[in-house]
Amino acid sequence: MTAHRLVEARREELASRDAEETVAFVSQMYADNDLRFWKSLPQCRVRTSAMVWGEIMATEIRSTIGYSCRIAPLQDHVYFERSLRGRARLRGGGHDVQQQRNDLMVFPFGVPILADCDSHDVNLLHIPYDVLTDLAAESGIDAAAFRFTSLVPRDPRSERFWGRLFDLTHHELAAPDSPVLTELVLQNLTRTLAAAALAVFPNTTMDLHLQPGPGVVAHSALQRAIDYLQANPAQPITISQLASQSGTSVRALQNAFRTHHDTTPLEYLRRVRLDRARQDLRAAEPSDGYTVAIVAARWGFTHPGRFAQLYKQAFGRSPRQELRH
Repeated sequence: MTAHRLVEARREELASRDAEETVAFVSQMYADNDLRFWKSLPQCRVRTSAMVWGEIMATEIRSTIGYSCRIAPLQDHVYFERSLRGRARLRGGGHDVQQQRNDLMVFPFGVPILADCDSHDVNLLHIPYDVLTDLAAESGIDAAAFRFTSLVPRDPRSERFWGRLFDLTHHELAAPDSPVLTELVLQNLTRTLAAAALAVFPNTTMDLHLQPGPGVVAHSALQRAIDYLQANPAQPITISQLASQSGTSVRALQNAFRTHHDTTPLEYLRRVRLDRARQDLRAAEPSDGYTVAIVAARWGFTHPGRFAQLYKQAFGRSPRQELRH
């Protein structure tokens, strides 16, 4: 069977009362900061920890200080935050948000951010920007046109949904010893968070009627994409990577798959992974100790029940029946 590597977590943490040490750590871990303390008494403290899983990161910041800072434009990751205690004000890209306890927000991306914080405890999730733009591209929005148009959830119901998902994900990612976070699981988890964020926070994918058409892709480029998916199903693959490998644009590639295969590139990849899972199930020997759940996880299917449903839809029999051939 094909092996799928567990991703090892890396923890970075600091507990300090020293202003210079705190600024250096925060700048290294998050973004360059021009930070000024305006309430830093002897009893004040800063404690921050970050659990890094591949390209996704869960951060906790606990402080009893007051400070102002100018954060350099975010370039690679988008920061999503829950405010736990204290208060803060963030400004950037024409946005001005006041934060209180339990508020949820997304940081402005690609622009300088001004922040004023007072005894502010927060949890953060850092999601790769290209995962968001890949999903936006699947909706028909090019990366250059993608942006969040509001920093707060669009309505109370969306806010409650995002809060539950954020808290659950942050809790799991903050644990250093998860036994299930393989590369494919992390990729799917990151895509789930990104898809939820696009549904919760107002953004340009909600204005598709303003976008131009997708263009045309040559048959050779489509075949290169299919060959790449067939050769690399165990790898985390994004739509942007696939378009680059194929020598075409994301939107044109999406259109080609819909026109010629009545599906999307990533749905096509899911079918390839189902085929490989079928091969593994058929090749398994009783002495191997493999279960349906193990095989499903190897190919990025984190929910055994959903895997079984997809498998039966594709092949007309359950994965358990396949394993007991």
